[in-house]
Amino acid sequence: MAYTAFLVGILASALASALPFQPSALQNDIGTAEILPGSYFIEFHSEPATRAGEREHAEFFQQAKAAGVGMYTRNTFNRLFNGVAIDLPNTRHLEQLAELPAVKRTWPMQMRTRSVAIPSSNVSPNLMFAHQHTGVERAHAELGLDGTGIKVGVIDTGVDYMHPDLGGCWKTPGCPFQYGSDFVGNGYDSVATPHPEPGPDPRDTCDGHGTHVTGIIAAKGLKVRGVAPGVTLGAYRIFGCPGNGTGQAADDVILKALEAAHADRMDVINMSFGGGSGWSEDPLSVAAERLVRDGIVMVASTGNDGANGLYSSGSPGLGVGVINVASFENWKITSLSIDLVGSHKNISIVHSSPGNSKFRFIFETPAEVVAPTDSAGSIEGCAPYDTDHTGQILLIKRGNCTFVDKAERAQEAGAIGVMVYNNEPDLMSPTSVSPSVTISLVVIKADDGQAILSELNYGKVTASATNHTMSVDNPAGGQISQFSSWGPDPELRLAPAVGAPGGNIFSTFPLALGSYTSLSGTSMASPYVTGMVALILQARSKNISVEEVRQLILESAHPIPDRNNTELLSPLRQGSGMANIWDSLASQATVEPSQLSLNYT
Repeated sequence: MAYTAFLVGILASALASALPFQPSALQNDIGTAEILPGSYFIEFHSEPATRAGEREHAEFFQQAKAAGVGMYTRNTFNRLFNGVAIDLPNTRHLEQLAELPAVKRTWPMQMRTRSVAIPSSNVSPNLMFAHQHTGVERAHAELGLDGTGIKVGVIDTGVDYMHPDLGGCWKTPGCPFQYGSDFVGNGYDSVATPHPEPGPDPRDTCDGHGTHVTGIIAAKGLKVRGVAPGVTLGAYRIFGCPGNGTGQAADDVILKALEAAHADRMDVINMSFGGGSGWSEDPLSVAAERLVRDGIVMVASTGNDGANGLYSSGSPGLGVGVINVASFENWKITSLSIDLVGSHKNISIVHSSPGNSKFRFIFETPAEVVAPTDSAGSIEGCAPYDTDHTGQILLIKRGNCTFVDKAERAQEAGAIGVMVYNNEPDLMSPTSVSPSVTISLVVIKADDGQAILSELNYGKVTASATNHTMSVDNPAGGQISQFSSWGPDPELRLAPAVGAPGGNIFSTFPLALGSYTSLSGTSMASPYVTGMVALILQARSKNISVEEVRQLILESAHPIPDRNNTELLSPLRQGSGMANIWDSLASQATVEPSQLSLNYT
């Protein structure tokens, strides 16, 4: 068993070894969630699924009508959360509602955003690199575990269930997909088109995030094999297609999906979205906690707001009993390559995410690469160009303006693509989604950018990008991902709980968008742990409590040192460390409590 004493021994000094406190983490404490103006949750006093709760619903509407409060009822809840979601045309009425006898408290409606995907094709099975380091490969080969008999719910963008690695079917006999539905419709956006159009079919052919997440859990193909490829799946779609507006989902929609997964009696539910209030009492966290109490293992991403410093982990992962997952970097980076031909030498490099998945970085005919200065004399491409770059790919340095700005300036100059070389060693996923941008933008490593600049000193450089892939060592492999959010929660409870591979992960993607893709985020680490949970439940024939599953995963994790290998990384960044399913299954004992938080007295 790994070093359980790790948390006990150093939690008291965790804050001292963590990042300095950053006020911006609290000023922007909703992370990847924003507030939907004029929309609110109204929570009642009683527990859900009780007669008292039903009476409170009737009393609330009677009391609100008597008080002359005009409102639109978005959703009602009495399964996991006792309350309603409403729109208030006059927000001054909120104070009146809060004073009604039936009302316990009010919450602003938050909106969640999913990650950006990286299209690719014909990839080699990148997940195998992670499986070698997390015990998954041994659990498959030596124990024959694959999650058979376990029901896994995925709350996400839907899934392209016609992908051959995911079964190519929907609710037919023997199909892995037996549960789920669409709660929003393609056109949904929590701001621009806020009223969902639900339906029975959660197929996603326009986004891909949920297809990628599902592949990490359950893909069963030659190119991608998930952690638990034998599970039975439920797909609950909460996001519409990109490009409709903000690309966000409101919390009441997510709560409806959680209630459906509860009704379908999922054994484990994955939530690859985060941010939010940061408090364990907000509606989603409360719902997640109640799912745990009802015997469903809840796994959630901790969030991608690591740059905000301490307290950047968000709900619903902060619900009590939820396994809140941090991201570690994969040991290999596998990507479509950019093949460059110069007068001095030829090189092939990997690239990161196209800023907009609609515009893939594909150039079958070689295009000239140039690194011009803009009208401000900068190589960062934030100002317009005075020179014409029709048909060229621009090499631009990251910094001082958004990726949208860089893409717009390049497009105005006639460029057909943009390569932004990072100002840090690692790859990262950009976004250049804008109605005005119709060219592809990708990020490349800093060293590769410098190599191209050096080659340009010798003469002309051309680039082609087709379906050729390559794998390179990830210098940060096995280390915490820089984007992974920090704990603790606002009440000083430990977050995240544990970590798993989430940086540079290849998995399945909608057939219409290239079939396979790479994505980095705690959104990828969470389904990895979800798959591990399924293997534990299968190994124990589901004769194990939610808390015991959580203990096995946390207490068998491997604490990881910092990048300098001088001391262990703060548990406020990695939780218990890198999850290892082989050690979880081999564990002969557990320790209670599995973690000691800073607020323990």
